[in-house]
Amino acid sequence: MRILVVTTWFPSPGSPAQAPFNLEHAKAIQLRHDVRVLHVRLGSRQPPAAESYAGLPVQRVSLDPRRPWTALALLRLLLRESSTADVLHTMAFSSALVAALPAVLRRTPWVHSEHWSGVTNPRNVAGMWPHFAWLRWVLRLPHAVTGVTSELVEKLQAFARPQAAVLVPCVVANDRPLQPLPAGEQLRLAAVGGLVPGKRPLLAIRTIAALKESGHDVHLSWVGDGPLRGEAEELIDGLKLGGNVTLVGTVPPADVFAYFEQAHLFFLPTAHENFFTSAAEALSAGRAVVVPRVGGFTDYVTAANGVLVDNASPESLAAAIVAARGTFAGVEPSTIAEPIRARFSRTSVGRLFEDVYGRVVATTGQTERSRRG
Repeated sequence: MRILVVTTWFPSPGSPAQAPFNLEHAKAIQLRHDVRVLHVRLGSRQPPAAESYAGLPVQRVSLDPRRPWTALALLRLLLRESSTADVLHTMAFSSALVAALPAVLRRTPWVHSEHWSGVTNPRNVAGMWPHFAWLRWVLRLPHAVTGVTSELVEKLQAFARPQAAVLVPCVVANDRPLQPLPAGEQLRLAAVGGLVPGKRPLLAIRTIAALKESGHDVHLSWVGDGPLRGEAEELIDGLKLGGNVTLVGTVPPADVFAYFEQAHLFFLPTAHENFFTSAAEALSAGRAVVVPRVGGFTDYVTAANGVLVDNASPESLAAAIVAARGTFAGVEPSTIAEPIRARFSRTSVGRLFEDVYGRVVATTGQTERSRRG
């Protein structure tokens, strides 16, 4: 089938780390279908561009609310592109808003994929979104809505058509050879996430302080950057943790796996997650995880591959890290990695999308022959 992916969040040469989950979903779909990507750049004034990105044909267009004519141009483009598609597949909530009118006018079979926690927990989002959360009812329009965790699917079903919400997880693409745990006595931890309030980097630093105070030789490498960097650096200096915490900064997505391989455990005291891609990637590298029990990632994080913490205090997190090191010290990395690699491979996820497309096309009565006469 010919699949038109419309998304407001997609990587580009200038922003390669933006929404890698959408790129991976598109590549999983591409294994079985002809995929075209239309990347709508919200609020941008960049000129249109067409390119091949990661093996996918991508057309990039700008939509600027301050220039209403860009909305008309986008509407015409969406109507034209969707007329030759068997399925319209929007990814990211704002994409559903952008594509709603042409989707209804063309009556194209429509699948929407959602990853954003703001759809299910508007109060956790800063700014004006909580006042506009009623827009979530646009999810009643697609013929199927996919979520990346069971928890997300359950919440999406409140807005979607009856029985239209389906679980399709993120892709975790990792075919690197598995590495043994690091040698030596020092406990090495890796975290991947922005230095932002929701990831709670200051709590992570205080947890390292608690471990050090209890006599553990420990080091945390935090991969990622953000507005809390200055405050994090001050806390590291104040707690005299210069030799125990490294703020790595932003690295290319493919380079993240090296930090997992250099660690014994993945640790990130996040406030809330949906799929929690970085935790799944750590597991795919054969590293157990220590994380708070705060999201749908409990679909795959279990006692077999991690420790879930109910009380996210420095002391409780430190105790969980110590327990995890003892529990998983003798576990082969392959025991942790192989189930994750199989479950979240492009092939497995692509097959799930294939099932969704088949159901949507059958339900709408649309086939390539009937739609084109």
